[in-house]
Amino acid sequence: MSYRELLLKLMDGINDARIRSDIASAFNVIMHAYRVGRIDDNKLLKALRELCLDVLMEKYPFKDIEELKQEADKLAEEFYRSVRAVTIRDRYRELMGTSE
Repeated sequence: MSYRELLLKLMDGINDARIRSDIASAFNVIMHAYRVGRIDDNKLLKALRELCLDVLMEKYPFKDIEELKQEADKLAEEFYRSVRAVTIRDRYRELMGTSE
């Protein structure tokens, strides 16, 4: 699943435009920090887990925290793979001198 699809899936059910914007911005900041080398793989995954858990807690305030943590771990892994794929693709394009 693409980064954008994952983000939309995670935000599904959150109707407040400000919250949706904040979530998207937070994910984009984390992704940018990784892409420019400010954070390593471990910090990326940790940040994604924390952010996914925060969003899930917003969506499901009465759900068991352990269930939310498990779901956040799964989502964070998917985001991690997606961010790495985007980063590798962009670096490859930079090396080849193209910007599509």
